[in-house]
Amino acid sequence: MPKAFSDTERKRITARLIASGKRRINQMGIRHLVVDDVAQDAGISKGSFYSFFPSREDFILSVLEAWETEYRGELLRQITEGGGSARERLERFFLGAFEILEREPGLANVRQKEIQAIIDRLPPERIAAHQARDSEVLTEAFQRWSRHGLLAADLSEAFRGLVPALFSIAIHREDFPPGTYAPAVRLIAQSLALKIASTAAGKGRL
Repeated sequence: MPKAFSDTERKRITARLIASGKRRINQMGIRHLVVDDVAQDAGISKGSFYSFFPSREDFILSVLEAWETEYRGELLRQITEGGGSARERLERFFLGAFEILEREPGLANVRQKEIQAIIDRLPPERIAAHQARDSEVLTEAFQRWSRHGLLAADLSEAFRGLVPALFSIAIHREDFPPGTYAPAVRLIAQSLALKIASTAAGKGRL
């Protein structure tokens, strides 16, 4: 029978499990992540692992959510709290998204079929909760940006679709001809920032 842990122990062990998941996904990818190895890294048994996460798929999604929470807040703050013009702040936002995927190869190397396999094995309510949190955070961010005059309301839905689009570009970077990926993503970031900033300005929001 798995050992019972106090609330404090559970928080510490959960943090160790997530840290191990990030490290192992960066090293070998989602496909090769093994629950036994993660549990050993955290100093618990495989049986105890399942008292923290109901399945390997739930754990992987939790690791991805931890990455998302860590970096999304950093990126969103750059727009409302960073210095420079709206265009410059938006450009940093887009370039920052690409840079995160460079720093975290496990994220950059995730394939759509791997994500779909995880989704297919998780309860619908788990996926719904994940999507609801994403929508809530983005909606709050867009409202804040609109109040600051950084985003025209009619671009909000398009902006929401840019997140998976940028991710798709990043995971296909090896398909770019040699030497073209970095200048291409810079041009994409500059073009998006210019369009969004000029649209907001054209609507009298800047």
